[in-house]
Amino acid sequence: MRFCVIGAGSGGRAFAAYISSKGYPVSLYNRSLSRIHEIKKKKGIVAKGELEGFFPINRVTQDIEFAIKDADVIMVVTPAFAHKSIAEKMAPYLSKDQIILLNPGRTFGSVEFKKVIEKKRRFSHNIVGETQTLLFTSRELPGNKVNILKIKNSVNYSTYPEIFTYFPYNLIKNVFPQLSPIGDYLEITLNNTGMLLHPAISLFNAGFMDIGKEFLFYSEGATPRICEVLENIELEISYIFQKLGIKFLRYHKWAEKAYGIKANSIFDSIKKVKVYENIVAPNHLITRYFTEDVPNGLVPIASLGRYLHLETPLIDSIIKLSSILCGIDFYKEGRTIEKLQLHDFLWEKLKNKGISKTKETQKEEISIKISSLFT
Repeated sequence: MRFCVIGAGSGGRAFAAYISSKGYPVSLYNRSLSRIHEIKKKKGIVAKGELEGFFPINRVTQDIEFAIKDADVIMVVTPAFAHKSIAEKMAPYLSKDQIILLNPGRTFGSVEFKKVIEKKRRFSHNIVGETQTLLFTSRELPGNKVNILKIKNSVNYSTYPEIFTYFPYNLIKNVFPQLSPIGDYLEITLNNTGMLLHPAISLFNAGFMDIGKEFLFYSEGATPRICEVLENIELEISYIFQKLGIKFLRYHKWAEKAYGIKANSIFDSIKKVKVYENIVAPNHLITRYFTEDVPNGLVPIASLGRYLHLETPLIDSIIKLSSILCGIDFYKEGRTIEKLQLHDFLWEKLKNKGISKTKETQKEEISIKISSLFT
Protein backbone atom coordinates (compact mmCIF):
# COMPACT_ATOMS: atom_id res chain seq x y z
CA MET A 1 0.00 0.00 0.00
CA ARG A 2 1.29 3.44 -0.99
CA PHE A 3 0.39 6.79 0.54
CA CYS A 4 0.57 10.36 -0.66
CA VAL A 5 0.44 13.35 1.71
CA ILE A 6 -0.72 16.67 0.26
CA GLY A 7 0.71 19.60 2.23
CA ALA A 8 4.05 19.93 4.02
CA GLY A 9 3.09 22.14 6.94
CA SER A 10 3.16 20.85 10.50
CA GLY A 11 0.32 18.36 9.97
CA GLY A 12 1.57 17.11 6.61
CA ARG A 13 5.07 16.56 7.95
CA ALA A 14 3.65 14.68 10.93
CA PHE A 15 1.55 12.43 8.68
CA ALA A 16 4.42 11.74 6.28
CA ALA A 17 6.85 10.89 9.09
CA TYR A 18 4.26 8.72 10.87
CA ILE A 19 3.37 6.73 7.73
CA SER A 20 7.08 6.23 6.99
CA SER A 21 7.60 5.01 10.57
CA LYS A 22 5.05 2.27 9.86
CA GLY A 23 7.16 1.06 6.93
CA TYR A 24 4.94 2.26 4.08
CA PRO A 25 6.18 4.23 1.05
CA VAL A 26 4.95 7.81 1.11
CA SER A 27 5.05 10.75 -1.30
CA LEU A 28 4.90 14.36 -0.11
CA TYR A 29 3.50 17.21 -2.20
CA ASN A 30 3.61 20.93 -1.48
CA ARG A 31 2.69 23.83 -3.75
CA SER A 32 5.68 25.99 -2.76
CA LEU A 33 9.31 24.88 -2.76
CA SER A 34 10.29 26.62 0.46
CA ARG A 35 8.48 24.10 2.68
CA ILE A 36 9.90 21.00 1.01
CA HIS A 37 13.37 22.12 -0.12
CA GLU A 38 15.22 20.69 2.89
CA ILE A 39 13.02 17.58 3.04
CA LYS A 40 13.81 16.88 -0.61
CA LYS A 41 17.51 17.59 -0.13
CA LYS A 42 17.80 15.31 2.90
CA LYS A 43 15.27 12.77 1.54
CA GLY A 44 13.27 12.61 4.72
CA ILE A 45 11.82 14.21 7.84
CA VAL A 46 13.27 14.40 11.34
CA ALA A 47 10.56 14.06 13.99
CA LYS A 48 10.74 14.81 17.69
CA GLY A 49 8.19 14.46 20.46
CA GLU A 50 5.87 11.44 20.48
CA LEU A 51 7.66 10.17 17.37
CA GLU A 52 11.46 10.35 17.34
CA GLY A 53 13.91 9.79 14.51
CA PHE A 54 14.62 10.28 10.81
CA PHE A 55 11.99 8.97 8.42
CA PRO A 56 12.65 8.65 4.67
CA ILE A 57 10.16 10.05 2.17
CA ASN A 58 10.05 8.34 -1.22
CA ARG A 59 8.95 11.31 -3.33
CA VAL A 60 9.08 14.99 -2.45
CA THR A 61 7.64 17.12 -5.21
CA GLN A 62 5.73 20.18 -6.41
CA ASP A 63 4.21 18.08 -9.20
CA ILE A 64 0.81 16.86 -8.03
CA GLU A 65 0.47 14.35 -10.87
CA PHE A 66 3.78 12.75 -9.88
CA ALA A 67 2.89 12.90 -6.18
CA ILE A 68 -0.40 10.99 -6.43
CA LYS A 69 0.71 8.53 -9.10
CA ASP A 70 0.31 4.93 -7.83
CA ALA A 71 -0.93 6.12 -4.40
CA ASP A 72 -3.66 4.00 -2.86
CA VAL A 73 -4.54 6.56 -0.18
CA ILE A 74 -4.18 10.33 -0.53
CA MET A 75 -4.09 12.23 2.76
CA VAL A 76 -4.94 15.91 2.20
CA VAL A 77 -3.41 17.87 5.08
CA THR A 78 -3.96 21.51 4.16
CA PRO A 79 -6.14 24.32 5.52
CA ALA A 80 -9.76 23.90 4.47
CA PHE A 81 -9.63 27.03 2.33
CA ALA A 82 -7.18 25.16 0.04
CA HIS A 83 -9.42 22.11 -0.48
CA LYS A 84 -11.14 23.47 -3.57
CA SER A 85 -7.92 24.35 -5.40
CA ILE A 86 -6.29 21.04 -4.41
CA ALA A 87 -9.29 19.13 -5.78
CA GLU A 88 -9.11 21.07 -9.05
CA LYS A 89 -5.39 20.33 -9.46
CA MET A 90 -5.75 16.68 -8.51
CA ALA A 91 -8.89 15.79 -10.48
CA PRO A 92 -7.34 15.22 -13.94
CA TYR A 93 -4.82 12.70 -12.60
CA LEU A 94 -6.92 10.60 -10.23
CA SER A 95 -7.50 6.92 -10.87
CA LYS A 96 -10.90 5.56 -9.89
CA ASP A 97 -9.71 3.36 -7.02
CA GLN A 98 -7.81 6.03 -5.09
CA ILE A 99 -9.12 6.99 -1.66
CA ILE A 100 -8.94 10.62 -0.51
CA LEU A 101 -9.07 11.56 3.17
CA LEU A 102 -9.19 15.20 4.29
CA ASN A 103 -7.39 15.82 7.57
CA PRO A 104 -9.57 17.44 8.76
CA GLY A 105 -12.47 18.30 6.48
CA ARG A 106 -13.81 21.08 8.68
CA THR A 107 -17.47 21.50 7.77
CA PHE A 108 -18.69 19.87 4.51
CA GLY A 109 -15.12 19.46 3.25
CA SER A 110 -15.78 16.10 1.60
CA VAL A 111 -18.89 17.46 -0.11
CA GLU A 112 -16.99 20.38 -1.64
CA PHE A 113 -14.01 18.22 -2.61
CA LYS A 114 -16.11 15.52 -4.27
CA LYS A 115 -18.27 18.02 -6.15
CA VAL A 116 -15.16 19.76 -7.56
CA ILE A 117 -13.78 16.41 -8.79
CA GLU A 118 -17.13 15.48 -10.33
CA LYS A 119 -17.35 18.84 -12.08
CA LYS A 120 -13.86 18.45 -13.51
CA ARG A 121 -14.30 14.82 -14.57
CA ARG A 122 -18.10 14.72 -15.03
CA PHE A 123 -18.11 11.68 -12.76
CA SER A 124 -16.09 10.35 -9.84
CA HIS A 125 -15.54 6.87 -8.50
CA ASN A 126 -13.21 8.14 -5.80
CA ILE A 127 -14.09 7.69 -2.15
CA VAL A 128 -13.72 11.02 -0.35
CA GLY A 129 -13.79 11.17 3.43
CA GLU A 130 -12.74 13.44 6.25
CA THR A 131 -11.60 13.32 9.85
CA GLN A 132 -13.32 15.35 12.51
CA THR A 133 -10.01 16.85 13.64
CA LEU A 134 -6.31 16.49 12.90
CA LEU A 135 -4.80 13.30 14.31
CA PHE A 136 -1.62 15.11 15.35
CA THR A 137 -1.01 18.15 17.50
CA SER A 138 2.24 19.24 15.90
CA ARG A 139 4.44 22.20 15.07
CA GLU A 140 6.60 22.68 12.00
CA LEU A 141 10.30 23.17 12.78
CA PRO A 142 12.96 24.72 10.53
CA GLY A 143 14.45 22.70 7.69
CA ASN A 144 13.11 19.17 7.43
CA LYS A 145 11.84 18.84 11.02
CA VAL A 146 8.56 18.54 12.88
CA ASN A 147 7.63 18.41 16.56
CA ILE A 148 4.77 15.96 17.19
CA LEU A 149 3.40 17.10 20.53
CA LYS A 150 0.57 14.58 20.66
CA ILE A 151 -0.90 11.72 18.66
CA LYS A 152 -4.55 11.81 19.67
CA ASN A 153 -6.02 8.67 21.22
CA SER A 154 -9.03 8.59 18.92
CA VAL A 155 -10.27 10.59 15.93
CA ASN A 156 -13.60 9.97 14.20
CA TYR A 157 -14.02 10.02 10.44
CA SER A 158 -16.66 9.41 7.80
CA THR A 159 -17.07 9.60 4.02
CA TYR A 160 -19.50 11.44 1.77
CA PRO A 161 -21.72 9.62 1.12
CA GLU A 162 -21.32 7.53 4.27
CA ILE A 163 -22.06 4.17 2.61
CA PHE A 164 -18.33 3.97 1.78
CA THR A 165 -17.08 4.72 5.30
CA TYR A 166 -15.91 1.23 6.21
CA PHE A 167 -13.93 0.62 3.04
CA PRO A 168 -11.08 3.02 3.95
CA TYR A 169 -11.20 1.74 7.53
CA ASN A 170 -10.57 -1.84 6.49
CA LEU A 171 -7.70 -0.68 4.31
CA ILE A 172 -5.83 1.60 6.74
CA LYS A 173 -6.84 0.44 10.23
CA ASN A 174 -3.45 -1.21 10.80
CA VAL A 175 -1.67 2.03 9.92
CA PHE A 176 -4.09 4.34 11.72
CA PRO A 177 -5.75 2.41 14.56
CA GLN A 178 -6.72 5.78 16.07
CA LEU A 179 -9.26 6.46 13.30
CA SER A 180 -12.80 5.44 14.21
CA PRO A 181 -15.45 5.10 11.46
CA ILE A 182 -18.79 6.83 12.07
CA GLY A 183 -21.79 5.90 9.95
CA ASP A 184 -23.38 9.36 9.91
CA TYR A 185 -21.46 11.91 7.83
CA LEU A 186 -23.22 14.87 9.45
CA GLU A 187 -22.10 13.74 12.90
CA ILE A 188 -18.47 14.06 11.80
CA THR A 189 -18.54 17.13 9.59
CA LEU A 190 -20.59 19.26 11.99
CA ASN A 191 -18.57 18.34 15.09
CA ASN A 192 -15.91 20.88 14.15
CA THR A 193 -13.90 21.84 17.23
CA GLY A 194 -11.79 24.38 15.35
CA MET A 195 -14.78 26.60 14.53
CA LEU A 196 -15.86 26.49 18.17
CA LEU A 197 -12.54 27.54 19.71
CA HIS A 198 -10.39 29.45 17.26
CA PRO A 199 -12.48 32.38 15.96
CA ALA A 200 -13.97 33.45 19.29
CA ILE A 201 -10.71 33.21 21.25
CA SER A 202 -8.95 35.12 18.46
CA LEU A 203 -11.69 37.73 18.31
CA PHE A 204 -11.53 38.48 22.02
CA ASN A 205 -7.73 38.68 21.88
CA ALA A 206 -7.57 40.49 18.54
CA GLY A 207 -5.84 43.57 19.96
CA PHE A 208 -2.88 41.56 21.25
CA MET A 209 -2.60 39.62 18.00
CA ASP A 210 -2.86 42.78 15.90
CA ILE A 211 0.09 44.48 17.64
CA GLY A 212 2.12 41.27 17.78
CA LYS A 213 2.06 40.94 21.57
CA GLU A 214 3.10 37.43 22.59
CA PHE A 215 0.71 35.42 24.71
CA LEU A 216 -0.30 31.79 25.11
CA PHE A 217 -3.34 31.22 22.94
CA TYR A 218 -5.15 28.71 25.14
CA SER A 219 -3.53 29.13 28.57
CA GLU A 220 -3.94 32.91 28.63
CA GLY A 221 -6.35 33.65 25.79
CA ALA A 222 -9.13 31.26 26.85
CA THR A 223 -10.18 32.96 30.09
CA PRO A 224 -13.21 31.77 32.10
CA ARG A 225 -15.43 34.54 30.68
CA ILE A 226 -14.36 33.88 27.10
CA CYS A 227 -15.04 30.19 27.66
CA GLU A 228 -18.56 31.16 28.77
CA VAL A 229 -19.03 32.63 25.29
CA LEU A 230 -17.72 29.35 23.81
CA GLU A 231 -20.27 27.44 25.90
CA ASN A 232 -23.04 29.57 24.38
CA ILE A 233 -21.73 29.05 20.85
CA GLU A 234 -21.78 25.35 21.63
CA LEU A 235 -25.39 25.72 22.79
CA GLU A 236 -26.43 27.23 19.45
CA ILE A 237 -24.70 24.39 17.61
CA SER A 238 -26.42 21.82 19.85
CA TYR A 239 -29.88 23.03 18.77
CA ILE A 240 -28.94 22.34 15.15
CA PHE A 241 -27.88 18.82 16.08
CA GLN A 242 -31.14 18.30 17.96
CA LYS A 243 -33.14 19.44 14.94
CA LEU A 244 -31.21 17.01 12.72
CA GLY A 245 -31.60 14.18 15.22
CA ILE A 246 -27.86 13.45 15.39
CA LYS A 247 -25.44 13.02 18.26
CA PHE A 248 -23.69 16.16 19.46
CA LEU A 249 -20.30 15.69 21.09
CA ARG A 250 -19.73 18.52 23.56
CA TYR A 251 -16.20 19.84 23.67
CA HIS A 252 -15.30 18.42 27.08
CA LYS A 253 -16.42 14.98 25.92
CA TRP A 254 -14.42 15.33 22.70
CA ALA A 255 -11.32 16.32 24.73
CA GLU A 256 -11.80 13.27 26.93
CA LYS A 257 -11.87 11.01 23.88
CA ALA A 258 -9.01 12.71 22.05
CA TYR A 259 -6.68 13.54 24.94
CA GLY A 260 -7.78 11.23 27.75
CA ILE A 261 -8.67 14.02 30.21
CA LYS A 262 -11.75 14.37 32.42
CA ALA A 263 -13.54 17.71 32.68
CA ASN A 264 -17.01 19.21 32.91
CA SER A 265 -16.62 22.43 30.93
CA ILE A 266 -14.71 23.96 28.04
CA PHE A 267 -12.54 26.01 30.40
CA ASP A 268 -11.60 23.00 32.53
CA SER A 269 -10.89 20.91 29.42
CA ILE A 270 -8.55 23.52 27.93
CA LYS A 271 -6.67 23.81 31.20
CA LYS A 272 -6.19 20.03 31.43
CA VAL A 273 -4.96 19.42 27.87
CA LYS A 274 -1.19 19.46 28.39
CA VAL A 275 -0.26 20.15 24.77
CA TYR A 276 -2.25 23.40 24.91
CA GLU A 277 -0.13 24.83 27.72
CA ASN A 278 2.71 26.30 25.67
CA ILE A 279 1.02 27.03 22.33
CA VAL A 280 1.82 30.64 21.46
CA ALA A 281 -0.84 32.76 19.75
CA PRO A 282 -0.26 34.05 16.22
CA ASN A 283 1.57 37.39 16.23
CA HIS A 284 -0.65 38.83 13.50
CA LEU A 285 -4.37 39.11 12.99
CA ILE A 286 -5.10 37.54 9.59
CA THR A 287 -4.56 33.87 10.43
CA ARG A 288 -6.22 30.59 9.60
CA TYR A 289 -8.05 30.85 12.94
CA PHE A 290 -10.21 33.35 11.05
CA THR A 291 -9.62 32.56 7.35
CA GLU A 292 -10.15 28.80 7.74
CA ASP A 293 -12.46 28.33 10.70
CA VAL A 294 -14.96 31.09 9.96
CA PRO A 295 -15.79 30.45 6.25
CA ASN A 296 -15.37 26.67 6.53
CA GLY A 297 -16.91 26.23 9.96
CA LEU A 298 -19.12 28.96 11.34
CA VAL A 299 -20.54 30.08 7.98
CA PRO A 300 -21.80 26.61 6.96
CA ILE A 301 -23.20 26.10 10.47
CA ALA A 302 -25.08 29.40 10.26
CA SER A 303 -26.25 28.44 6.75
CA LEU A 304 -27.52 25.12 8.06
CA GLY A 305 -29.29 26.94 10.88
CA ARG A 306 -31.13 29.10 8.35
CA TYR A 307 -32.09 26.01 6.34
CA LEU A 308 -33.56 24.47 9.50
CA HIS A 309 -35.19 27.76 10.56
CA LEU A 310 -33.05 28.04 13.66
CA GLU A 311 -31.51 31.30 14.82
CA THR A 312 -27.78 31.54 15.50
CA PRO A 313 -27.32 35.13 16.72
CA LEU A 314 -24.05 34.59 18.56
CA ILE A 315 -22.45 32.67 15.70
CA ASP A 316 -23.68 35.35 13.28
CA SER A 317 -22.06 38.05 15.41
CA ILE A 318 -18.72 36.19 15.46
CA ILE A 319 -18.85 35.88 11.65
CA LYS A 320 -19.73 39.56 11.19
CA LEU A 321 -17.05 40.87 13.56
CA SER A 322 -14.42 38.53 12.08
CA SER A 323 -15.32 39.77 8.60
CA ILE A 324 -14.86 43.40 9.68
CA LEU A 325 -11.54 42.68 11.43
CA CYS A 326 -10.08 40.75 8.51
CA GLY A 327 -11.59 42.86 5.73
CA ILE A 328 -13.07 39.72 4.17
CA ASP A 329 -16.74 38.98 3.57
CA PHE A 330 -16.76 35.51 5.11
CA TYR A 331 -20.46 35.06 4.35
CA LYS A 332 -19.66 35.52 0.67
CA GLU A 333 -16.49 33.41 0.71
CA GLY A 334 -17.74 30.59 2.94
CA ARG A 335 -19.35 27.22 2.32
CA THR A 336 -23.14 27.29 2.36
CA ILE A 337 -25.98 24.85 1.84
CA GLU A 338 -26.85 26.67 -1.40
CA LYS A 339 -23.33 26.64 -2.87
CA LEU A 340 -22.84 22.96 -2.06
CA GLN A 341 -26.34 22.04 -3.29
CA LEU A 342 -27.04 20.05 -0.15
CA HIS A 343 -30.80 20.48 -0.06
CA ASP A 344 -31.62 16.99 -1.35
CA PHE A 345 -29.04 15.34 0.92
CA LEU A 346 -30.40 17.14 3.98
CA TRP A 347 -33.99 16.45 2.98
CA GLU A 348 -33.23 12.72 2.81
CA LYS A 349 -31.52 12.91 6.19
CA LEU A 350 -34.51 14.60 7.78
CA LYS A 351 -36.96 12.19 6.13
CA ASN A 352 -34.99 9.10 7.15
CA LYS A 353 -34.87 10.27 10.74
CA GLY A 354 -38.61 10.86 10.73
CA ILE A 355 -38.26 14.63 10.95
CA SER A 356 -40.89 16.20 8.72
CA LYS A 357 -40.18 19.56 7.13
CA THR A 358 -43.77 20.55 6.35
CA LYS A 359 -45.00 24.11 6.02
CA GLU A 360 -46.03 24.02 9.66
CA THR A 361 -42.64 22.86 10.93
CA GLN A 362 -40.87 25.30 8.64
CA LYS A 363 -42.56 28.10 10.55
CA GLU A 364 -41.15 26.84 13.85
CA GLU A 365 -38.04 28.57 15.11
CA ILE A 366 -35.90 27.98 18.17
CA SER A 367 -34.61 31.41 19.16
CA ILE A 368 -31.40 31.48 21.18
CA LYS A 369 -31.49 34.74 23.05
CA ILE A 370 -28.30 36.71 23.61
CA SER A 371 -29.61 37.29 27.12
CA SER A 372 -28.81 33.63 27.81
CA LEU A 373 -25.19 34.76 28.13
CA PHE A 374 -26.15 36.40 31.41
CA THR A 375 -28.33 33.67 32.91
